[in-house]
Amino acid sequence: MENNNERIKELKKKEELTDKEMQELIALSPPGTFKKGPNLQNIGVVDIEKAFKNLKEGPDRSKNAMRNECYLEVISLRLQHTEFWLRIFWVVKNGKGKIFFPDDKRTFGKIIDDCEKLNFRKDLINKLRKFNSERINGIHKYLLGATDYSELFKICENSKGIDSEIGEYVRSDCFIPI
Repeated sequence: MENNNERIKELKKKEELTDKEMQELIALSPPGTFKKGPNLQNIGVVDIEKAFKNLKEGPDRSKNAMRNECYLEVISLRLQHTEFWLRIFWVVKNGKGKIFFPDDKRTFGKIIDDCEKLNFRKDLINKLRKFNSERINGIHKYLLGATDYSELFKICENSKGIDSEIGEYVRSDCFIPI
């Protein structure tokens, strides 16, 4: 048992694991430590390694964009991360084996509606709709003079953590312990 714990610690310290090392870590860990999600190709991912890299660096990019007052980028990154989790929810819950193709053209609002029909948590649906409405009004009307850059800052502040909250909910609701 002590050797197992040492090996687990050793594997967890690594930045990246080979497939064999990951399988070893799963086998050595207590049941339920890891969870399995859907095949990422089913949510429209075309390059899994690049998608993981982008997902991993997203929070740092978002913080950097916020620090540099690049609010459009913050909003865009938040939207993309949130949509990633909504796609997983929809693929897992639609019950018909439907998937997202890489060229899927559904809007963020339509994806929210589709997830709501599959009993996505209502309080989170309300937050998602508020974020989407503010995003549309802020970004799409900025150059029309209906808003200004300080409004984009407010959208960033109002939506802080939404992508993490949605991700946490989807992981708890859709991923299967292994």
